[in-house]
Amino acid sequence: MSITLYTAPDCIRCKIVKSFLAERGLEYDTVDFKADAQTFNTFYRTNRKAIYRNPEGVEFPLFDDGEVIKQGSGEILAYLLSGRVLEHCVTRSDMLHGKIAGIYPSQCPDGQEENMLTLVDRLAKGGLQVWLQVDGRKPELLRKLLAIKDVHVILNVVGASAATERVFGGAPSRDALAETIELVRATPDGIIRFFAVPQPGEDGTWAWPDRAEALAAAKMVFEACNAPTLPYVIEAVTPDMAWDMRGLEALPEQTLLVYRSASRQFLFKADVAK
Repeated sequence: MSITLYTAPDCIRCKIVKSFLAERGLEYDTVDFKADAQTFNTFYRTNRKAIYRNPEGVEFPLFDDGEVIKQGSGEILAYLLSGRVLEHCVTRSDMLHGKIAGIYPSQCPDGQEENMLTLVDRLAKGGLQVWLQVDGRKPELLRKLLAIKDVHVILNVVGASAATERVFGGAPSRDALAETIELVRATPDGIIRFFAVPQPGEDGTWAWPDRAEALAAAKMVFEACNAPTLPYVIEAVTPDMAWDMRGLEALPEQTLLVYRSASRQFLFKADVAK
């Protein structure tokens, strides 16, 4: 395996990956996108479809081993730890400036928990503030991850159990959700939110959740924690996030207010994210 790492000057994410490669004894070539602009531009033009540009430009580092191209320290470390096994639960980050996201422990395959712990530990110890997103499953893994310094968490609730199954491929038990809520509430900056994401219909089309789904989500959270004053955020996926909007137009503010009204039937402090 011949590895090429495309980097940027003074890039903390690049330093994390370089350190991990050295720790594993893996040799690699480095291309600095400024010092070796022509080489990088050729690579970028050839692989444009595989490379994500956030609002401030390309996220570094980029990793190429001749078989796959991975971008960002989270995706690269996941690949080095487990090949492609963690691909669906470690994705690109839409956070910048010392923060990293795109890590979904609830979707971690059984048997990969230690690799997930190693991944988050390396990112945090490398100087990044790590933001996990969970759906209520695997609270035992979340508890271990939150013991790592500078790790934060968002609990995404997308509807009732059936909606959670459709979006995440599984749904938490009531006990698992209750334990997850407890962990999130005990974490500085922890967020519990109704997250409006496109959901697949039986005819194969995608649509935004309706008011009933927001109501069902709030009810599910309330029944798990029995805390009507629980701080609860209403938010929808937007084009600058890592989530796929499935070609839908961004949700108008009025729809978010409808979700808020429905949620407040169970969670009185529900409010639209600022």
